[in-house]
Amino acid sequence: MAELPKDPSRPGSVPHGTRGAAGGIAVGEEKLGPRLHMLALTNSDRANHDRRHLSFADRLARYAKAHSQAMADDGYIYHSTGDQLRRALDGYDWELGGENVGVGGSLESLEDAFMASELHRQNILRRVYDHAAVGIVRADDQIWITVIFYG
Repeated sequence: MAELPKDPSRPGSVPHGTRGAAGGIAVGEEKLGPRLHMLALTNSDRANHDRRHLSFADRLARYAKAHSQAMADDGYIYHSTGDQLRRALDGYDWELGGENVGVGGSLESLEDAFMASELHRQNILRRVYDHAAVGIVRADDQIWITVIFYG
C-alpha cells in the first residue's frame, strides 16, 4: 500500500513489494470487464463499511495497466514512486492518492488479500477517496494488479 499526499512536502510512504512470476500479455486492453469486476469487489467492501462507491477513472487506468505490465515484466511487485503517481494524477481533482499492488490467482483472492492487510484495507476504505483506476495484466497464470485511489 502506498499513500500519497498531493503536497510532496507532506510525508507519505512508498514501500516495496515481494517477488513473483514474470512475463505475459496484457488483459482488458479494450474491454473493461475484469477492471470493472475488481472495482465492483472493492465497492462491495466499501458498501459493507458504510463508504460511498468509487467511480472508475478510465484515463488513469492506462497508467495503472502500464504499471502492472512493468511489474509482470520485472517479475516482482512494487509501488509507483511518489513522483510517478503525482504525474499520473495530474489534471485530476485530488488531495490524497493511494496505490495497492499485488499478484495472485484471481481478482477475488487479491481483494481478500488487500482487505486482510491493514494498510491495503485503509486504502480501500479511506473516506476521502471517490475514484479508482484498475490496471490488470495476466502472466504465467497469475494476475498482476495495480489499483490507484484518489479523492
